Amino acid sequence: MMLDTPENAKAMQRAKGRAEVGFAARGLTRLYQSGCCKVRLPKGGYPTPGAVFINTSGGVTSGDRLHYVAEVGAEAALDVTTQAAERIYRANGGSAHISNSLTLGENSRLDWLPQETILFEGAALKRQLDIEMGESASLLALETVVLGRRAMGETLQLVALSDHWRIRRGGRLAYADALRFNAPTLQTRSAATLGGHRALATLLYVAPDAEARLSQARSLLPFPGVEAAASAWNGLLTLRFLAPDAQPLRAALISFLTRFRGRPLPRVWQM
Repeated sequence: MMLDTPENAKAMQRAKGRAEVGFAARGLTRLYQSGCCKVRLPKGGYPTPGAVFINTSGGVTSGDRLHYVAEVGAEAALDVTTQAAERIYRANGGSAHISNSLTLGENSRLDWLPQETILFEGAALKRQLDIEMGESASLLALETVVLGRRAMGETLQLVALSDHWRIRRGGRLAYADALRFNAPTLQTRSAATLGGHRALATLLYVAPDAEARLSQARSLLPFPGVEAAASAWNGLLTLRFLAPDAQPLRAALISFLTRFRGRPLPRVWQM
């Protein structure tokens, strides 16, 4: 992989953007967008308002910096998703950076449901998900990663991902997770290196009733061609999904989330 020198790094155009959305029980309280990051508010969001984040640059590569912010106030609810899958293209020096920040007030609900992130050959991504939530708030958070497109015959030989989650609940750290890998390591088929799978997802539910819903979550599993497991502890319910390709994983997530949420996914998931 070619690395940037300081000279050619300055000459290359980089995508930068920030998008923010906030809702209270009375409705929209904040809407901000700059650079390549945009927000759209679909109509027909009753009883739950929705927000769709958009990256107008068409993809992400080294040096790009995107920041998304969603806030939901006390007693309010919000569904947040992305317009399409985020594509991480070949890096020519350094990593792309995506940061996501979520804030949930007391007795609020926020569903963070971005569509999948697809890593292409040579991609390098550093991503951070930071969440501050009240003790009585309910959070459903999903992240999906796809290592190349099987239908296009893509096999990744050089790729890097660093993905960090930090969730603070009632002012205390409630959950921390870090995923780091590179493609050469993933070529082996051991359990420690995804067992040869190329699509994976983490789904986290943090809420007062999280542990009580473990049996329900397990009853919604399994799915054809998809490995999935659920566990619960300390007010958290977490699920991991592994699949040989993006399509069976997407179908499994749509089925699970529709039934677990008790309502359809945002419309862009059906397109």
